[in-house]
Amino acid sequence: MNNEKLSQIKDAWNVSLRTLGLVWEIDKKLFIGSIISFVVPAVLPFINMYIYKLIIDLVVKIVSGSPFIPQAFYPLIGLRLITYFVQDALFRLQDLMDSLLWTKVPIELNQLVFEKIAGLDIHYFENDKFRNLLEKVKEAYDFRPQRLISAILYSLQSLTQLILAFVALSQLNYLLVMILSLVAIPEFVSQTYVSKLAYGIWNAQSPLKKRFHYLTHLLQHQREIKEIKLYRLAQNFLLDLRKLQTGFYEDNKKTAFKSFRYGLSFNGFSTFVSIGIEVYVILQAISKRLSVGDISFYTGVVSNFQNGLEGVLRNLNSIFENTLYIKSIFEVLDSKPIITISSNPVKLTSNTAPLIEFKNVTFTYPDAPQPTLKNFSLIIKGGEKVAFVGENGAGKSTIIKLLVRFYDVDEGEILVDGINIKSLDLNSWYSKIGVLFQDFNRYEDTLKNNIHYGDINKELEDQLITQASTLAGADFWVQGLEKGYETMLGKMFEGGLELSGGQWQKVALSRAFFRNAPVLVLDEPTSSIDAKAEAEIFQRVENLSKDKTVVIISHRFSTVRNADKIYVLKNGRIVEAGDHNDLIKLDGLYAKLFLLQAKGYR
Repeated sequence: MNNEKLSQIKDAWNVSLRTLGLVWEIDKKLFIGSIISFVVPAVLPFINMYIYKLIIDLVVKIVSGSPFIPQAFYPLIGLRLITYFVQDALFRLQDLMDSLLWTKVPIELNQLVFEKIAGLDIHYFENDKFRNLLEKVKEAYDFRPQRLISAILYSLQSLTQLILAFVALSQLNYLLVMILSLVAIPEFVSQTYVSKLAYGIWNAQSPLKKRFHYLTHLLQHQREIKEIKLYRLAQNFLLDLRKLQTGFYEDNKKTAFKSFRYGLSFNGFSTFVSIGIEVYVILQAISKRLSVGDISFYTGVVSNFQNGLEGVLRNLNSIFENTLYIKSIFEVLDSKPIITISSNPVKLTSNTAPLIEFKNVTFTYPDAPQPTLKNFSLIIKGGEKVAFVGENGAGKSTIIKLLVRFYDVDEGEILVDGINIKSLDLNSWYSKIGVLFQDFNRYEDTLKNNIHYGDINKELEDQLITQASTLAGADFWVQGLEKGYETMLGKMFEGGLELSGGQWQKVALSRAFFRNAPVLVLDEPTSSIDAKAEAEIFQRVENLSKDKTVVIISHRFSTVRNADKIYVLKNGRIVEAGDHNDLIKLDGLYAKLFLLQAKGYR
């Protein structure tokens, strides 16, 4: 056995034990009940067969002239009745336990997986390999763990059946045990091979399935369908889908036919051996080495041995197959956050806007060929209104990601009131900062909840919701809604209202204002809003944020021109700094970009 196979067996063993451990943690009573309901029914058939053997032998004696003794006959019939009833009850209990497992395990596992995913760093979600892993997990956690648990329980049942049959057959002839064992092993090897082929297809197709899910999303999502219809892209995407699905079908068809051929071959061989052993038992009875009752008993034992062995091997194959898939779930659960929290984090208690300093910061995105920021230094005073401008890729959004500690710097440090951001308690830091991201979320929920998500620790007070909405310039169109702030947004749910891009942006802006944090970061905050509304919003921001730090990233110079200080970035460095008038007089990059934009309005 080579190292690869040993490693696969070890992985299957570890994943199986870990999955059983999860079930034990989820519900101990359910775990124990499942073991009992699966193992005990494997014992009862042997008791029943032996009782039936005794009945047959008793009948043969009576037919041969021995007297009928009710005290010997009827108790055996009663025992047979009891074993049948108990076995049926246990099978029903088995179905109940199995149903409960299939219901409860996905709920708990779903929570575990998504709690883990929610706690991982942004780096993971911007990593293509991790997104492929999530694609595997999406298809694995719905039913694979339950299949694995069922396979393990059925393996225990079959193993119990096999051991009892082994003991019984050993009393007859050890050679029969060896013959039956040799029949089942090749089938197990072939099925394992087929499972590896199937997993290889599934594993290789993860990026393709990601493409498949993306295309189906495009073809059914309201935001994308307009352009798809206009540019007549549907047929092109449908053709891509057809190619992907045809590829999936062809790959799986080959595996299915291999499995069918192997199964048919081994089934014929297995049937031949089974009948041969039955003939052997009958001949033993004819030669009076066995009783007539023994024919029935050993025929049943042979059947149970064969079923038990095949059940063990079949379920071991199922265990092996499902552990290949479930391994991806544990890979996610074992993922470690890259951003580590200090053992004694510092909590920010002051509600005043802090002094923020970037000190000789160098940062490179994972797998990026060169740094996005290099020896970057900057001081933002408390209550200061600053803006970052520059062409795409200059490093503007990276500054925000570092400020909220989605990533850690490679060199240098970021200080908040003189404290290294790595030493801060993130919850207390996040409570001091509100961010409107350029790619803000559109929650398919009520308008009130959309705004309240800005700070769910606050009471959901109508006055605060209205105040935030007014700041963002959303109040005037909200007044025209029949249900007001109780209006469901988006078209996912019944009665939902779809908003324009500018309206959605104002809702997201309301969320940032509702947070009412000492530091407000606005990344392209008015890109979908008209110039008049933009001017009104920033007039409100200026009036109501006198004691707050406001950081603005924008390509629209009308948005940034009133900032206390404007920083012009190029290739991750500050190349110009000053207020609007200073930078115009400087006649550098800012003045050039400003004049180009202004020219478009003439």
